[in-house]
Amino acid sequence: MRTDEMDYKKTILKRDFSVSDVISVHYFEYVIDFAFPGELHDFWEFVYADKNELVITANTKEFVLPQGSLFLHKPMEFHNVRGNGSCAPNSVIVSFSSDSKELFDLAGRALPCNSLEKSLMAGIIEAASEAFEGPFGDPYTAQLVRKKNPVFGSEQLVGLRLEEMMISLIRRYSDGYSSDGEEAESSKNRKDEERLRRICEYLRENLEKDLRSADIQKKFYISESSLQKLFQHKVGCGAMQHFQRMKIERAKELIREKKLNFSEISRKLSFSSIHYFSRRFKALTGMTPSEYAASVKSILSSGDEK
Repeated sequence: MRTDEMDYKKTILKRDFSVSDVISVHYFEYVIDFAFPGELHDFWEFVYADKNELVITANTKEFVLPQGSLFLHKPMEFHNVRGNGSCAPNSVIVSFSSDSKELFDLAGRALPCNSLEKSLMAGIIEAASEAFEGPFGDPYTAQLVRKKNPVFGSEQLVGLRLEEMMISLIRRYSDGYSSDGEEAESSKNRKDEERLRRICEYLRENLEKDLRSADIQKKFYISESSLQKLFQHKVGCGAMQHFQRMKIERAKELIREKKLNFSEISRKLSFSSIHYFSRRFKALTGMTPSEYAASVKSILSSGDEK
């Protein structure tokens, strides 16, 4: 056994990714028809759809963000968020500063989160609630306020968990970082997102037609089970249910335009009858077409479009 002094040398740990500061931590439980008007700022911000889908804008492009997916907004990128008008969504929104260039590989697309990333996200919110005063559901909070007696290490854990979460996403989604298995999963997710985007665009272009599931299957060479699995996983409902939601959203727009009566709107959107149209409208909005036309919600929505 050696008794002489060993020449130990320190290894300074390399930091490939770091967060320099956190600007906001939010958990929102929205009403069905909420809409945030939009903003831009000089720091990063991610939006995570925790319950139901969100509709987000990044500069001039609009995206459907499926439940369980995250979207990272770049600094100085105009962005907003709203519900789809059919389901009340919940979201996590965190903004932060970082000089790591790898984040640009993550921005601009929906990123499905795995169980580790979801757990770390929950940990960020938990640590933030121990370190800072709430509420975390106020979208106009301009600065986090430290608690007088925070839990030891809680503020540091916000940063550590955020860094670990972003490192996990970078490893899975950035070019050159994924392992073969993770790259295969990432590639499949990207293909699913692109297929979903193209199908939703097709549905949007054909709102006035009486499309059936078989039409989508034929158009996109997809089986019925794969189509349903794609929409259930990414959107939270079946393909035709989503198509009906889109039709009702268009019906609401037509009602606000006041150029067509309810029967004409029903025919324009290829509902089988005015009675069926009214039933579906009430099932998805909680109001009949007449009640919606007379509501404050309709008046406010009309004002938003101007």
